[in-house]
Amino acid sequence: MRFLIIDDDETVHMYLSKLLSPYARCEAVFNGNDAIDLYKKAHEENDPFDTVFMDILMPEMDGHEATKKLRALEKDLDIYGPDEFKLVMITSLKDTKNVSQAFFKGYASCYIVKPFNKVQVMSELRENNIL
Repeated sequence: MRFLIIDDDETVHMYLSKLLSPYARCEAVFNGNDAIDLYKKAHEENDPFDTVFMDILMPEMDGHEATKKLRALEKDLDIYGPDEFKLVMITSLKDTKNVSQAFFKGYASCYIVKPFNKVQVMSELRENNIL
């Protein structure tokens, strides 16, 4: 398995990479533009990401916009159904608008509110058949 972590906080990169590295190869970027570039490269190399961990509050392009662009890219690449990446939102935002947008427009598998801990992350990923 291969995971992409998109967050503008390096401590989140380090924490999730250490936690998840026994289960998948983890790569991390700081913004949506880099995520889109890395996602394209992964498909060109026939080594796609299974799961994307997406922060919402980021400079340049927020997580909702980055998700929208990644989902559009999937369609352009004729990726549908079980081949689509699973989306895990990782954010400090827990209001109804952001949660709804993540699930109904981004097709998120789960939504984990920061600050999070190992038990919380692992439980959500197992409950949603990501691990």
